[in-house]
Amino acid sequence: MERMTFRLMFRKMRHHLPQLIGIGLLVMVGTAFFVTLYTIYLSYDRRANELFINQCYADVTFYGSFDEYDVAAVESSEGITLARGRIVHDFRNGDIILRAVSLTDEINIPYIHEGTLPSASNECALLKKHAQAHGTGVGDTIVLQGKSLRVTAIVASPEYVYMVQNERAMMARPDRFGVVFVTNDFFNGTYNEIAALGEITKDEAEIIGESIGAARTVTQDNQVNKVLFREDLKQIRTFSYIFPLVFAFLIVMVIYVMIKRTLALERRQIGVCKALGMTEGRLLLLYIAQTAVVALLGAVFGCVAAALLCDTIIGFFSVMFEVPGLAYEFYPVLCGCVILAFMALSAVSVLIGARKVLSPMPAELMRPRMPSGGKQILLEKAAFLWKRLSFNTRYALKSALRNKGRFFAVLLGMCGSCALLTFALGFFNSAEYTQTAYFDGFANYDVMMEISPMPMEMAHPVEEKFDVINRALMIPVKIDGDEYPLLVVEENFDMQRIDTSRIRDGVLIPRHYARKWNVEAGDTLRINDADVTVTAVFEQNFGLSIYTGYDYVKEIIRDFVPVYNVIFARGADISELKDLSLRYSFSYSTLPDDKNSFASLMESLNTLIWFMLACAVILGLTVLYAVGLMNLSSREYEYMFMGVMGYSLKNIMNAHIKETLIQLVIAIPFGFALGYGILNVVKTAFSSDNFVLSAAIYNESYAYAGIAVILMSALVAVVSGFYVNRLNIVEGLKVINE
Repeated sequence: MERMTFRLMFRKMRHHLPQLIGIGLLVMVGTAFFVTLYTIYLSYDRRANELFINQCYADVTFYGSFDEYDVAAVESSEGITLARGRIVHDFRNGDIILRAVSLTDEINIPYIHEGTLPSASNECALLKKHAQAHGTGVGDTIVLQGKSLRVTAIVASPEYVYMVQNERAMMARPDRFGVVFVTNDFFNGTYNEIAALGEITKDEAEIIGESIGAARTVTQDNQVNKVLFREDLKQIRTFSYIFPLVFAFLIVMVIYVMIKRTLALERRQIGVCKALGMTEGRLLLLYIAQTAVVALLGAVFGCVAAALLCDTIIGFFSVMFEVPGLAYEFYPVLCGCVILAFMALSAVSVLIGARKVLSPMPAELMRPRMPSGGKQILLEKAAFLWKRLSFNTRYALKSALRNKGRFFAVLLGMCGSCALLTFALGFFNSAEYTQTAYFDGFANYDVMMEISPMPMEMAHPVEEKFDVINRALMIPVKIDGDEYPLLVVEENFDMQRIDTSRIRDGVLIPRHYARKWNVEAGDTLRINDADVTVTAVFEQNFGLSIYTGYDYVKEIIRDFVPVYNVIFARGADISELKDLSLRYSFSYSTLPDDKNSFASLMESLNTLIWFMLACAVILGLTVLYAVGLMNLSSREYEYMFMGVMGYSLKNIMNAHIKETLIQLVIAIPFGFALGYGILNVVKTAFSSDNFVLSAAIYNESYAYAGIAVILMSALVAVVSGFYVNRLNIVEGLKVINE
């Protein structure tokens, strides 16, 4: 009996081979996509954390001006196991900024790709990404602040998994920003950073920072480098679920439609089997086993494809980050769970489709199937219009609605493909829109300079070099336990387009912050230990800050002395800024620098976007081909019968194409709406406290997505034409069940 059941199962699988191939393709592509991205997620998480632990990534960093006594005070603090002072300084050479970092023993240890760490003041180690961008290797010489340094090592760093220049330039271009590790002898002066290791909370670290007079205290979890790491992990994980969920939904739909049709056609066989003593459970297992075997094979092939593709995809992602040793790793539990999940999904789909079909008695099942009545469709009631339609058009309309399951399976395939293409193209548009909104619609400055705090009554010497200047005070404030930048400005501030008339009565906050804190204009917000009024909520996409005026700060902070530490300016000769910054000891960022930083951030996202586009096209072709195979297989007798009745291939395909056009007309608009909805949901995974992606899809992107779906449908139609042309008319005469 067991052998007979297996033989019957494989015979049925051979009969339903086109539909099963379609299901297998969907499972394979869905598995390959999910396993590839989730493997990258797991490997990146593991390797990066190994880098952080093995290279002793500092648990807390203090910024300010320190001496050896301060370092000793930190090291003797409760919870701190080790502390080291160091000097970090940026040097600009034209468009290139090199950051010199003095090496610290046992903390923030560079990972050596090649060579040995420097031991003399005329030696250095160079971060790998910058070295690659300029073709620099071990033994070459670089010039830093007029000093020639021999490169003794090419390294990676736990602090620079991302090329973080500052909080505004979170992903600097490696050809314009580099990190140079030097010995302590290279610098003369006091430390400006203390890096420490230890089990310590953020509040405890800030208490230590206050005790040594640190201007700023940042724990490891709040370092921009670590924040970007967590955000990218979240983004990769989010992407790994989006496409497979669409695949899973379509697999359920395809199996459901296939099983319902198969059981309807095989009523007599099922009735005979039940009459011979086969139980409903064994019959159900017979149909479940068919899809489960296909799901198993598809998932296995998908895991193999993931193993072959993973290193290539990691190569694309290496544009975003650098983690030594990041490569494909086989996770048997992941692959096993995915295989079991798809097999379970196929089994559940069969149960849904077969729950009412197997229950009748054998005698009832062996009777001829009652043909479905031809109900009038809505358009038939409009007789004046219906009569004017050609026979092929009437046939297409009636056929489309005769089998709603099959019709909607194809419809959902088209809709899903269109939605994912719209979503992927919308990401490009959103990035461009976000950039335009900030640099053309919000920013109104040429350069922003960060200086040591100065009283408002005193003019900085650099101010006379510019046509228009605005002063501001940038200070970190705490809201709900996290730090955010607060920009205190004068009422004539016009370097960023905000409504300065509202700063005298409260604070202005970006909409992203308003959603995060669940506040609106007129609400009260607690900043540090003071309750402040939110007077306005505005749109800001880059360099997010809270804004208020000096007069309002005086009201809420007693003994506040108006000072400024930021100068915005227009009408500057950018070429003079390097000399001015060295002469007056300030750091600066030009608007082109900010644009380059934003472009670098977008380049990293573009890697994901191109990957999405490729997967959307693969999904579209796979879904339409798989569902098309199922549709053709289920209608092959119908097409053969039409051939028997004298219809030419051209007439048959005209009817088929008209049905496809009906589906496209319905699917494409819904696909556009669904794609925009997915973009709005997913964009939050790509937003942070410094950058917010605005959802925007341009008309040309809708057009491209629609054209792509039409072209894919046309390709499937061509394949369908070849399939129909090969059908044997004689077989059509033998069919009695259609």
